[in-house]
Amino acid sequence: MSNSTAPKGTTITGAKALVDGLLREGIDHVFGIPGTQNLAILDVLRETPQIRFILTRHEQGAAFMSYGFARASGKPSVVTATEGPGVTNIVTAIGAAFRGNVPVISICGVQESVMRERDATQDMDQIPFMRPITKWAYSIPYVEKVQESVRKAFRVALTEPQGPTHIEAASEVLMQQCTPETTAPAAYRNTVAAVCDPQQVDAAWALISSAKKPLFVVGRGVMKEDAVAAMEALATATGIPVTVLQYCPDAFPSTHALALGPLGRNGFSSANRAAPQADVIIAIGAHFDVFSTMYKYGVISAQAKIIHHTAAPGQIGIVFPVELGVTGSTRSFIQGLASHAAQAGARASWVNVAEARAAFDHELNTQLKPTAQPIQPQFVAHMIRKVLPKNGILVVDAGNGGKHVRSYFKSYQPNTFMCIDDWASVGGSLPIAMGAKLARPDQPVICASGDMGAMCNIGELETAVRENIAVVYVVFNDQGLGNERAFQNEHFGGRYFAVDYNNPDFGALATVFGANGEHVTRPEDLEGAIERALASGKPAIVDVMIDQNTLAPVVFTG
Repeated sequence: MSNSTAPKGTTITGAKALVDGLLREGIDHVFGIPGTQNLAILDVLRETPQIRFILTRHEQGAAFMSYGFARASGKPSVVTATEGPGVTNIVTAIGAAFRGNVPVISICGVQESVMRERDATQDMDQIPFMRPITKWAYSIPYVEKVQESVRKAFRVALTEPQGPTHIEAASEVLMQQCTPETTAPAAYRNTVAAVCDPQQVDAAWALISSAKKPLFVVGRGVMKEDAVAAMEALATATGIPVTVLQYCPDAFPSTHALALGPLGRNGFSSANRAAPQADVIIAIGAHFDVFSTMYKYGVISAQAKIIHHTAAPGQIGIVFPVELGVTGSTRSFIQGLASHAAQAGARASWVNVAEARAAFDHELNTQLKPTAQPIQPQFVAHMIRKVLPKNGILVVDAGNGGKHVRSYFKSYQPNTFMCIDDWASVGGSLPIAMGAKLARPDQPVICASGDMGAMCNIGELETAVRENIAVVYVVFNDQGLGNERAFQNEHFGGRYFAVDYNNPDFGALATVFGANGEHVTRPEDLEGAIERALASGKPAIVDVMIDQNTLAPVVFTG
């Protein structure tokens, strides 16, 4: 359907029109907390069984769940909150969505017009507040603009680079009547990505053919277009080794014979030692991030020629000047290169990948210390990967524990790893993991964070129990801020300040919430505790007391 409308004379409320727009977009979950100015939306959702509403304990948790749901489902997601503090509480997660290119649509209330500019409770100018962390933010002025605004919110959120949008309306708008419109999404936005220019693909292949040491650098765009298998075939057909950007280690399987692993700080040394030698870098579906490159030459040679492909032209050349920028569908770029490779045949890899990976694995194993007490964080990271099934999803928080986990994460399947890209917001991992589990309920989900992160959104454990969202939370408990200890060691002469505190027994706390919980102090008990948590079929916390003085590096050491 295009711009068809209901029979003449039929009207519905603005709230009903808004929810009908969500249904047309395929929305089946909404996360949030009701309040005065979004209650009209909640009243419609009450009578809309096609959409499951997840009531959370904090708006930040709701927005992070929406983030996790969007990442895991590959579809846009929706969070709702009331005006004022409801809006200010979602912004941390909306900022994460903005930096991570995640299509989260926030639909919030705003104070009624009669109250504005009168210092009324919860009144603030919300649009300037939201504009820097969204692709588009709009306050709906009257009911006839509701449906148009919903359409634009989704259209803008799903246009590359994807990202969050924000719309808001007061109850006076949402409760007024309007004529329903039944415009289908295909009538107001393109759903097929443009293919890459064949001449640019030819130019890219010419650079690859002339290279002595070419290297693929794979980004999340490969997963977004379900092109990981095609990327594996391209690597095999060319014989070119493959690295991945650190925020998406699951964009290329670690088990592939040409996989060097993720680049950068807390990445794989097999990748970090090979990448500086490359004379041509072929970045596919890639957005260069700070953890992978530190935004300076070193991991990538200043003499290397860079072919940078991405679906979003504005992301080319932000960090490094490129020899060739290519924009368009990731799958079409891979297929174009594969056509050339089929004619040229595979070359011998200039890196002994198996030897490089074996050397890195040996390095990791020497750091494990499986009998050490206090428990070493590297051992916890290793055990998470060992116990998590190959199709399991791992969500990693910011901080010291998360850095260890990234070093030990070997990927087997795409879309099985999440971190809070380019935002590093401590505390988001639990609600993100809950959103991911709701999107993909048949896959096990583990989230890992430090103890500070655990306390940030611990209230959402009640949400997980109430809604039966079976995620396992592994807490790296060192009674303080390990990441900041590491920075104080590196830059402030080891002068510790404001990094120590006391924690509750998170395992016991979990049982109070009605979840499974265990408190682990001995390394020999860790594997069984994680296994029991996964097998419980309930939300669970595994609280692991770790060595306070074993800290992941805060600078790139090569």
